[in-house]
Amino acid sequence: MSAVRRAFFMAILEQYSQVIVSVAMITVLSRMLSSSEIGIAVIGLGIGTIALTVREFVTSEYLIQRDTLTREDIRTSFTLTFGFSAVIGCALFFSAPFLSRFYAAPELLAFIKILAFAGVIDAAVCPIIALLRRDLTFGAVTRINAIGSITNAVATIAFVALHFGFMSFAWGTLASAIVRMLLAFHTRPIFWMLNPCLKSWRAAFAFGSYKGASTLLDRSYEALPQLVLGRIMPLTAVGLYNRANLVCGLPDKILLSAIFSVAFPAFASEVRAERDVKAAYLRIISYITALYWPATLAMAILAYPIVRIALGPQWSETAPLVQIFALAALFWFPNILTFPVLVAMGANRQAFEANFIGRGLSMLVICTASFFGLYALALSQFIVLPFQMYLSLVYVRRQVPFAWDELFHVLYRSGLVTIWAIAGPLLVLAANRFQFDLSIAQACIAGLLSAIGWLAALAYFRHPFLDEVENIARIAMPTLLARINAAAVK
Repeated sequence: MSAVRRAFFMAILEQYSQVIVSVAMITVLSRMLSSSEIGIAVIGLGIGTIALTVREFVTSEYLIQRDTLTREDIRTSFTLTFGFSAVIGCALFFSAPFLSRFYAAPELLAFIKILAFAGVIDAAVCPIIALLRRDLTFGAVTRINAIGSITNAVATIAFVALHFGFMSFAWGTLASAIVRMLLAFHTRPIFWMLNPCLKSWRAAFAFGSYKGASTLLDRSYEALPQLVLGRIMPLTAVGLYNRANLVCGLPDKILLSAIFSVAFPAFASEVRAERDVKAAYLRIISYITALYWPATLAMAILAYPIVRIALGPQWSETAPLVQIFALAALFWFPNILTFPVLVAMGANRQAFEANFIGRGLSMLVICTASFFGLYALALSQFIVLPFQMYLSLVYVRRQVPFAWDELFHVLYRSGLVTIWAIAGPLLVLAANRFQFDLSIAQACIAGLLSAIGWLAALAYFRHPFLDEVENIARIAMPTLLARINAAAVK
């Protein structure tokens, strides 16, 4: 059991290390590059992301679920992953002139070609990462991914400082791919997998069909609106949209990444033990809403000072967009659980179907809205996120038959906690005559009042998440006191 807990801990540590590096990178680069330069980089990275996601149809993750693993399986995985990446890389390389003309941005030509090389190099890492995950050696996975992320951030910032502009993102991606490949082979030097083999190709395609289609849909959903926006509006608009989206996504990354890491194994454990998964699902929903709702509403209230801190004063135009995204995100709460719950229940096809319908129709709405301007694109979130919320609940309810009033009871308690949590920030806003452009000091006071109100509400209403807070305090306090005593002795 301790080995499994350590594996979960390392998986969570990996995600948080990525989040910390990502936030630092956003904060620094937003102060060093203009919105148009960010826009060009976003378009280039979006094109590369969608193209390279196609290799997920032969994902190396099929190595994790095979009962008996042979050398031929591993060689097949490398052959398919590298082969698909090479084909995609060649397609990107030779289509770069057309894409640069399509966006009327000659600078994209070299950018896309560098990304093509980076994608081919990074393909060698995929089978090794899958093998490490199969063996639950998440410490090695964390080390490879964390050092790769740090390399990307440091290299990108260094190239920006050397006046490479938006091209720094491409060079940073290439540097990260090279470092990840070297670390992967140092960790697991299985050079024999480079010998081509296609013996297990059917198993790879069978496992990767749903996974690849779902991942491609997710990546397209994230990148396509910005690609469409870049075609019909100035690149500055793409930069503003991207930065606003990244800032609004911080509560998700910081608060909920750990929940997603443990959701699938937790539900799978409940299913194997033949316990009632309804209670587990509703409990996690209560955790998510108690954390996520106060954070997103507080972000809507404090958008201006948060943008100044995270991006710099030159990005103040993104603050209204952040407010729109944050308010719409209130409807997002069940979506993070849809895939892990359905897969844990053995409903893989339903998981893909829900994702396909939700993401597919949402992409249509978002891309249509982009033709009407930046704010229309942002406001379209009030259509797509409620739709995805409803779809998520309907599909999960088929496998986990909860009553609507049971869900309402959970959301009602989290709603009360949210009201208490935002009461303090609203008072600060009222004292500022409801002008959202609060100072940093006012934002700090509002944040402190929000935390006090949130904790008081958890205790007063005996919200289920209070148990987790008490457990964290029970574990952390002895360690903290021991360190204080040790420091006093010295």
